[in-house]
Amino acid sequence: MTTLSSPELHPPLEIVAEAPGAGPLRRLLPELERGIGARVCIVGGYVRDLLLGRPADTDVDVVVEKGSAEVAAEWLRQRWDRRARVVAFERFGTAQIAFLVPGQNRFTVEFVRARAEAYSPESRKPTVREGTMEEDAQRRDFTINALLLDSDGAVLDPTYQGLRDLRAGILRTPLPPAETFSEDPLRMLRAARFASQLEFQLAPGVEAAMAEMAPRLGIVSPERVRDELLKLLLSPRPSLGLRILQRSGLLLEISAELAAMAGVEQGGYHLGDVFEHTCLALDSASPQRLVRLAVLFHDVGKPSTAGSGPDGPTFHRHPQVGAALSESVMRRLRFSGAEIDAVRQLVLLHMRPIQYQSDWADSAIRRLWHAAGELRPELMALARADTAGSSYPGLELLSELEDRLLAVGDAHPQGLRPALGGEQLKAAFELPPGPWIGRAQAALLEAVMEGQLPPADEPSAQSAAIGYLEDRRDSWQPRPGEPGAALGD
Repeated sequence: MTTLSSPELHPPLEIVAEAPGAGPLRRLLPELERGIGARVCIVGGYVRDLLLGRPADTDVDVVVEKGSAEVAAEWLRQRWDRRARVVAFERFGTAQIAFLVPGQNRFTVEFVRARAEAYSPESRKPTVREGTMEEDAQRRDFTINALLLDSDGAVLDPTYQGLRDLRAGILRTPLPPAETFSEDPLRMLRAARFASQLEFQLAPGVEAAMAEMAPRLGIVSPERVRDELLKLLLSPRPSLGLRILQRSGLLLEISAELAAMAGVEQGGYHLGDVFEHTCLALDSASPQRLVRLAVLFHDVGKPSTAGSGPDGPTFHRHPQVGAALSESVMRRLRFSGAEIDAVRQLVLLHMRPIQYQSDWADSAIRRLWHAAGELRPELMALARADTAGSSYPGLELLSELEDRLLAVGDAHPQGLRPALGGEQLKAAFELPPGPWIGRAQAALLEAVMEGQLPPADEPSAQSAAIGYLEDRRDSWQPRPGEPGAALGD
């Protein structure tokens, strides 16, 4: 990989005042072709989405025929923003440049030399040679992603099937699907993802090839698998792609824990087995990253806890088991620690809102409010999706629970916490630091939960807390062998 930043093109190019974006890039294509002496076309998702009438303001891929991707990227850098950097991958004939856009994150253009590729069975790193636009189209994942937009604004269909498949809603590989997927196994996950995003059908033979090639997913990095799974989960209908992954065996390659949900029957209000319920809940869930992840994993503990009782299947402690399994799977897929912790907590708590009844004591509401912490909105969104993915009539109760949780927040704007910190406790009881402080604070927090003490921000809170502890010294005072034990007796 190399980084280019020095202006080498002559004569110097005039900076374009228009902010970087897909539309301005299209208008620059004729000048770009003249400037580098090569043919260039926009290719891939931008062209597809433009023709489908979908938002087409994403990053853009540009293919360069009989020219250099690095030179094309450097030309654009000088034309748009000379502070940007060109990152080139010489082996693959690609170059990427990212522009900062006011009010947005960035706009990235990736240039690739028109190429033909060959892959070894052990790696997804290709051997690349220069090729034509037509050859480059054949090495792409699907015909609908091989459509080109040239410098005259014309749409070209090098595979002769892309426009037809786009109209019919078909995902077809330019080459035989087994060959396409063998070369780059990540394309199988992209097939499932596009099925969910676009609600397209797989062409005949595609799913069978995915099933045949599923074990080859093992050569793909966990990070890339994670990213494709997230894109699928955040699509309008995650169930479409998730069912493809399950039928093809790809879900087993991603996570045996998730794949095990298929075939685990449930009783009561549930619709279908654990896997099907998860699919339905995902389609109903708010399209937020943490919420969709929590919905995916919320019942992953059921297969290993399945039992039977007088009223049908049982899944005792499945939230606890599911929390541990979700953490394990997400660590393998290289999720961030913060996301792992959040999803683990959501899975652990997911049954509590579902079990809510109007006769719950206020102390139970305060406990749930405290346990969920900043994840309260995500927990309630998870509960709504879980309910919507079944025939359980609990949505009105969830609205009532939300109102009661909001009331707790209004009553405790600084949170549910002890009125006395460690230093205040030491001063009040004239004791040295020791384990007794934790016991005393736990006792105070429990009293706040039960409504026996006022919120910590009320003027009387500290004196009430001292009096409460004075009356219950035996429960918290220093024990034999601890600092201050003699003084505390």
